[in-house]
Amino acid sequence: MGQSSFERIVGNVSAAEKKKIKKEFDDQFDDQLFKALIGKEREKTQEELQIIALANKLTNELRKEHGLDEFDIPAQNFHIIKGDEWPKRREKEDGIYMSSIQAVLSREHEANLVTMARILHEMLHFKSYTSAQVTKSEDPTLLEYRGGLQMNTRDGNATHFRNLNEAVTEELVIELLSKVLPDPLFEKEVRQTEDLWNRYPNAVRANGEPLFDDDTYYARFADKTTLSDKVGRFLGTERDRQISVAHFTYQRERKILNDLIEKLFERNVEKFNSADEVAALFTEGMITGNILPLGRLIDGTFGKGTLRKIGEMDSDIDSQEEFVRSL
Repeated sequence: MGQSSFERIVGNVSAAEKKKIKKEFDDQFDDQLFKALIGKEREKTQEELQIIALANKLTNELRKEHGLDEFDIPAQNFHIIKGDEWPKRREKEDGIYMSSIQAVLSREHEANLVTMARILHEMLHFKSYTSAQVTKSEDPTLLEYRGGLQMNTRDGNATHFRNLNEAVTEELVIELLSKVLPDPLFEKEVRQTEDLWNRYPNAVRANGEPLFDDDTYYARFADKTTLSDKVGRFLGTERDRQISVAHFTYQRERKILNDLIEKLFERNVEKFNSADEVAALFTEGMITGNILPLGRLIDGTFGKGTLRKIGEMDSDIDSQEEFVRSL
């Protein structure tokens, strides 16, 4: 029998009730048959199964670095959703970890690199510190309380630190993905991406911005390469073709995080040898749930209540960005 990601239940209920809630989450971890996914989910390919195993290995190594035990997420807890079945209201997302059902839903993609990045991101959420709560309200509800750095208020009406949580998660995706690029699963796609980047370094998006940048990790032609295309390239008469790319996500959130890390390092050079040591405190807080060292550092550097204020500004990223810039 598996054990869920929930480590603690918070709320004004008895110890017996908390134990019951914990068991229900543990049971849900094992029970991954959802009627709502029938016809929408497809069987995983052998490559996708290898990707899940590799992501488990990488994230377990990260957990061990922070003094935690391994936590394997079985392939059954990942649900690959057919492209035309992905919900329209989630169109801007490609994956989601749902702690309430102990499952990851991921939109299918033909590229192993893209699948790996998506699985890694959601698996990191799955393996980060998680607790549930029975809310303090007239109508108490069972909700997630902590998910990594993200925290729901005790009344369940607001969420704080989502932006920082997503930023730390995606920075870890970038770091972990770089470790496996030589793997046979990704070799061909890495070469293909490098080739297109070298051939079309000045390609632009519809809005005029560069197509390739530091966040680009995958590229392919949007249509199939024909024999005529190969001949055309040899003769220098290649037709104009659209290039499809994948970029690392949460760019603005990561910029806020990295600005904050740089400012903390600059103000505390006597305590840290590098900005990476500061960044490690954010990872530590997300993975283990211990955010006290991070809170002391931020409030001790910029003034009491600074960390709380950053978290409360999640719904207005413009203001959050400006506030961190002003520190």
